[in-house]
Amino acid sequence: SMFYLLFLGACKQKNDPVVSLEEVDKAVIFVKDDEGKEKSWKATDPNFLKTLIGNLNVLFNKSDQHAQRYDMKLTSKQKRFNYQIKFYKNNNVVQEIQISKVNKVTIDKEEFMIGKEKENELDSLKNHLLLVAK
Repeated sequence: SMFYLLFLGACKQKNDPVVSLEEVDKAVIFVKDDEGKEKSWKATDPNFLKTLIGNLNVLFNKSDQHAQRYDMKLTSKQKRFNYQIKFYKNNNVVQEIQISKVNKVTIDKEEFMIGKEKENELDSLKNHLLLVAK
């Protein structure tokens, strides 16, 4: 039965690429524009972290009641910015997420292409990051 639990753990890992709130106590957000200027923001507020993780989960077809939609229209430039989120626990990086080339999301070296059907969710996440990065 121990093997079965390990197997279930491995399966869960694959379906759920985003960290859970219990695994993080801080997120650092970086937004780099097309001219290479970078803005960043550090978040430790559990409610913000809950929403951010919720918005990431929605990208991967996982419903999350903490997700919030940000429906402002992104410019074509903003869509091409590089976005990065680093999640920490006790000052150690537990997960790194990068969004580049409009719809490529890289989570700890694993690449995901976000399809047209999830474009609104991706734009919403980018809006969320743009709102906080200063």
